[in-house]
Amino acid sequence: MPRNVYKVAEARARFSELLSRAQKGEEVVIARGGMPVARLAPVRTPTTREAAPLAHLELPDDLFDSRDAEQSAIDAGDFGDALGIWRGSPENS
Repeated sequence: MPRNVYKVAEARARFSELLSRAQKGEEVVIARGGMPVARLAPVRTPTTREAAPLAHLELPDDLFDSRDAEQSAIDAGDFGDALGIWRGSPENS
């Protein structure tokens, strides 16, 4: 058997040692009847992410303006398409 594969009985007897090896980065496989059934591996700590990855993008000042004509029309029940704003419902298009 390869060096990192252990039978269940041997893994049970050497569990602390195998756990330490896994903690140091080694992967240990436990086999039953010659077939791998489990793996001890180090826990990967999540990589840190940038807090606000899109913070460098600038949003328009009027993005949330309540006087936006198109949004006002949508709020009033009109729907927009690529050509502009029309009255009615999306089913009529």
